Amino acid sequence: MTDLVALPAPESEPTFEEAREQASVARGWLNGDFADQVSYPVTYSGEPITFVVTAHPPATASAVVDVFKPSFKVLETMSRGKIRVEEHWGASAHKDRDGVAALTDGRSHFAPIYSGWDSNAYKLVQGLQLPGLFPNSEMATLVSEQLYDKYFRADVERQGILMGRMKASGAYHIFSMKPVRTRDDFKGLRVGTTEGVEADVMRALGAIPVSLSSLEMNPALSEGRIDAMHLADGSAEVFGIGKVARYRTALSLVRQNLEFGMSKMAWSAMPSDLQTIVDAWLRAEAQAETQVFYRVAGARARDRFKEGGMQFVNFSVAEFGKICDATRPVVDTFIAKEESAGRPARAMIHDIADAVEELQGKTPNDLMREAILNPVQGINR
Repeated sequence: MTDLVALPAPESEPTFEEAREQASVARGWLNGDFADQVSYPVTYSGEPITFVVTAHPPATASAVVDVFKPSFKVLETMSRGKIRVEEHWGASAHKDRDGVAALTDGRSHFAPIYSGWDSNAYKLVQGLQLPGLFPNSEMATLVSEQLYDKYFRADVERQGILMGRMKASGAYHIFSMKPVRTRDDFKGLRVGTTEGVEADVMRALGAIPVSLSSLEMNPALSEGRIDAMHLADGSAEVFGIGKVARYRTALSLVRQNLEFGMSKMAWSAMPSDLQTIVDAWLRAEAQAETQVFYRVAGARARDRFKEGGMQFVNFSVAEFGKICDATRPVVDTFIAKEESAGRPARAMIHDIADAVEELQGKTPNDLMREAILNPVQGINR
């Protein structure tokens, strides 16, 4: 099966200005530029509905300031003011990993339910972390949403919730206190990770994965309980890893899917015209978030890391080849394990490869236009 998954060299990293241009359509959507071009009929005439959003990043995080808050204004415009967003940040409404509970008990309507935090609840979606599947987060976001109905819905809905949106992170790298320059430098390295495939990749390299949630990462690295964090650039800045770590080693093997769930009760109570608007908004929000946070804010974070004295490390071709050889069996192991449990992992990997092939040549701006004008259908409608 690994013939479908050719492990790549780390993807090229745009400058901040390049990233802004590459995500210009997403930035325009967040600025409200498409409000007059794409409109949905609003027939609901009652009082505005409150849509409660809760999450763990601080209110000052770039993802919140640059993406979520502007996107809420877009939602309110799309709904002609019939949806108003109530925001709670910094884990103030519930703990970071309590999203499912908050969605079912009424504390939230839209909250993180990251599959990387619970590999037992979300089985097949763990495969989205497999090394080498996606060339960038934009394609990964679109493909994960395209395949949601076929492969991922059951694991979400059996928990009594619905999917809000899928969203792929940027590529993950190693943020460490000592330089990681070779395959052998991973041996015995205590690396902060999530559960599942990401941890398996670290084990394959000889590292010791330590499962941590977002709010646990900085204290663990600062206090020396781990030697490194495995994380995307934008996230490393949000959670203060960039101020602690002394080295960044480009790895680019894994990216997470960072899902936000939807309250089934809140969704069912929403008029159908507003459901249509929320569904369309979520498809565009997912793509805008991965572009503006991971592409643009990620590039800005790299600049800030360098300004702060962080040293950037790249593997030699020979060393990266060793890393690829060591982690390639993770793909086969995942497929064999899931197939033995009766889950169609092999077909899923084939479908991902086919979808990525169809998207070759599409730019981030192309994918954002598609999300706005022709959003994926079948998530919750």
